[in-house]
Amino acid sequence: MHGTVYSPHRLLLCGMVLSYLLFSSHVALGQTQSDSDLMSLSLEELAKTKVFSASRHLEDLHEAPSAVSIITAEDIQRYGWRTLADVIGSLRGFYTSYDRDYTYLGVRGFLRPGDFNSRILLLVNGHRLNEAVYGSAPLGSEFPLDLDLVDHIEVVRGPSSSLYGTNAIFGVINVVTRRANGASAVEVAGEESSFLNRTGRLTGSVTKGRLSAVLSGSMYRSDGHSQLYYPEFSDVNDGIAQNLDGEHYSNAFADLQDGDLRIQGQFGIRTKIMPTAPFGTTFDEPGTDGTDRGAYVDVEYHRNLSPVTDFDLKTYYDEYDFWGGAAFGDQQFVTTARSDSLGTEINVSRKIGRQRITAGTDFQYSLRVEQKNFTGASTPSFDDHRTPWFVAPYAETELNLVPRLTIHAGARLDWFDTFGGALSPRVALVYQANSRTSLKYIFGRAFRAPNAYESYYEDGVSIVRPTAALKPEHIQSNELVVEHSLRPWLELTGDGFFANLTNLIDEVPDPVSGLNHFVNIGHDGSKGVEFEAEAKRVSGWEARASYTFSDARDEANKIALQNSPTSLAKLNGAAPLTHASFVGLELLYTSPQKSYQGTNVNGAFLTNITFSTKPLWGGWQFSASCYNAFNRQWFDPAGPGLVQPEIQQDGRTYRFKIVYRLPLEKVRPKQ
Repeated sequence: MHGTVYSPHRLLLCGMVLSYLLFSSHVALGQTQSDSDLMSLSLEELAKTKVFSASRHLEDLHEAPSAVSIITAEDIQRYGWRTLADVIGSLRGFYTSYDRDYTYLGVRGFLRPGDFNSRILLLVNGHRLNEAVYGSAPLGSEFPLDLDLVDHIEVVRGPSSSLYGTNAIFGVINVVTRRANGASAVEVAGEESSFLNRTGRLTGSVTKGRLSAVLSGSMYRSDGHSQLYYPEFSDVNDGIAQNLDGEHYSNAFADLQDGDLRIQGQFGIRTKIMPTAPFGTTFDEPGTDGTDRGAYVDVEYHRNLSPVTDFDLKTYYDEYDFWGGAAFGDQQFVTTARSDSLGTEINVSRKIGRQRITAGTDFQYSLRVEQKNFTGASTPSFDDHRTPWFVAPYAETELNLVPRLTIHAGARLDWFDTFGGALSPRVALVYQANSRTSLKYIFGRAFRAPNAYESYYEDGVSIVRPTAALKPEHIQSNELVVEHSLRPWLELTGDGFFANLTNLIDEVPDPVSGLNHFVNIGHDGSKGVEFEAEAKRVSGWEARASYTFSDARDEANKIALQNSPTSLAKLNGAAPLTHASFVGLELLYTSPQKSYQGTNVNGAFLTNITFSTKPLWGGWQFSASCYNAFNRQWFDPAGPGLVQPEIQQDGRTYRFKIVYRLPLEKVRPKQ
């Protein structure tokens, strides 16, 4: 209820494990090799790191027409991030909220209550994860990929519909998985954390000539808090929800590559029990929970037609299922959703002298998008079926007509069978003042198509179908970025942004029925500045500090938005304890904000600490993390459907992790 209290024995065990990690890493010094990964590079070398997601082709980070951040697998290990939301929440301008069901992402002061992250586009190896019913991007424990499989993550800020279409309002997150580039091996990982959380993973990687494969499966089981206190329900069991915070998921991932052909597939299923009694369900009563299941198969063919021409062809199948149960006394109300979609995309990129042209076409057809409601075995009270489709040509040019100045200009026209067309242009000017300084001006316009849930869902209890067809919402953004290498190991970034959102789709009361429905009613604006300093030394010392000020407002009513902190301050630092072990420190500050119900939610200041090792004795790795180390009490704003204006978050928690990698073939020494 007010954090978690741990016995002296648990604290002593934590200290013993950390001491063991330090001792074992010191013993193994003679067995470790020098780094050859990104951690051994200076920032000057890191500036030459290639990024793909900003323009759909590889380019230098400082030449990309966006403000881009890259997180590596080593970063994830050093700081002990458990979910994709933890990773993104460490970056400037981003923050998260958790209501004990899903994790929601805010960007530069904008997090609409009840939004299922539909204004962020989430990709895995370029494959869209936003599903076709709610348009949601799974970021918390619902993200269906183990973070141990990540090679790096590309975060592209700003409107990106000119290349990616719907959902890319505030940016694109592309999770790039690791490949089987070395000797064949089997990897086993296990971890234990607070609240009896258990995780296991088994991964195999094989390389034979042109053929390579990565196969992995993960499982997670959590009992959650045994007691959670909500004063709003003090008349029921003294406001205590008992044993109603459990969660479990299972994920599988496969990536097969044979020369220019790549086949990848993913499956994930996750069930979460909801202790908060949302939407008027019975408090402290089992039966209110939700299960998300998703899968995809993606077949991609990439070929270099010439030294200056790249060709990509992909086709894919996506599946999504949701089952939600709501306990109302002796009855359980059930809502289900399902979508099955097929798609294909062609992309060609060609250099013509110092210029480049990228063009493509994207097509998707949903075999079905259906939503149902029923009680028990009764006939569905709501049964909706759709087969939507869209087609979208796009193109972008890079012009280098003036020395040191690159002009990026492009657009995409999406045509939906439901509402028609949406045009998304982007123009960016990238000026390389010298080898150490770049200036970027980016103008972009993006859109989000109304999803099936907003357009058609109704239950007759809390929500009804819109009385008028919804239109897509739009954002128009201007951004100015300055990136400067003060030293080869020290990078400074300044970022000013201004954005207007129109036709915003929001949930409001219907004047006739009194129930909620979705309408195009919103007009919001966001402006602010960001500053960041990042230092990386070859020795392994590193730090990244950032500050974001944002002013996000409802322009129609001239008031600050809910779930919108004005200030975010963050510090991440890592240092080598020995040549084989590291300590990572994370400090996160979020300023006070308003809840959906209009109450004040206090600011939060969190401290996370992680100790980790490199491979020891040939294949063992260890890590131990302590989150919210000072056991501070903190809250996140709640969304619509909850009586509570704010939801208390976890106090001090721990995680211990072991990974073992077993080579399946001997590595022959070089002659």
